[in-house]
Amino acid sequence: LQHYFIQSNLRAWSVDDVRDMTSGIKYDYIQKITARNATAPSGCSLTAKYITKLADTLSDGTIFGIITELRDIQHIELSNLLKNRNQLLKLHQDKKEQQDKAHAEEYDELLLDEDYLPSQEEATLKRFKRESAALKEEELEALRAFDKSVLEQLDQQVADQQSYLEKAGIPGMERTRDMKAIRKQMFVLSIIESLPLLTD
Repeated sequence: LQHYFIQSNLRAWSVDDVRDMTSGIKYDYIQKITARNATAPSGCSLTAKYITKLADTLSDGTIFGIITELRDIQHIELSNLLKNRNQLLKLHQDKKEQQDKAHAEEYDELLLDEDYLPSQEEATLKRFKRESAALKEEELEALRAFDKSVLEQLDQQVADQQSYLEKAGIPGMERTRDMKAIRKQMFVLSIIESLPLLTD
């Protein structure tokens, strides 16, 4: 069935297009891309003309190295972001432990005071509760600010990758925030990453 689908879709190319296809790498990529295109998500289907251009772009193998490099860079950057977030969580965990220790020591001292009054204990415990809540809010605010910064960095990373891939010559790659266009770009990249590097 896959073979039939590929052969049927080749009719979408003109006679000149088919004649121009080499019997080697470009034609092999056209077959493989067309097969993947059969399972394209809604709104991501590729035209025969686009598949031809993409196969031609992939034929010299350069694009594969570029995408691998971009993936490696992305992996490093994401790992660093996760590391920084974990460090932030650890910082607030340490602050919480220090606060709990200080509260415990202060409470013990209060109970050991011969002149202490029940009203002092109540006031102290209420203050502890306020201070704990304030520290928790400080942590949440810091995390919100960090996560916002991460999203901004990821948006910039996507934009940079789009520009880089556009300059590399991958058809359809351009800087955009349109989610429909981005989903199609992601589908194209998933196709490329699934393809083997073919050589003569």
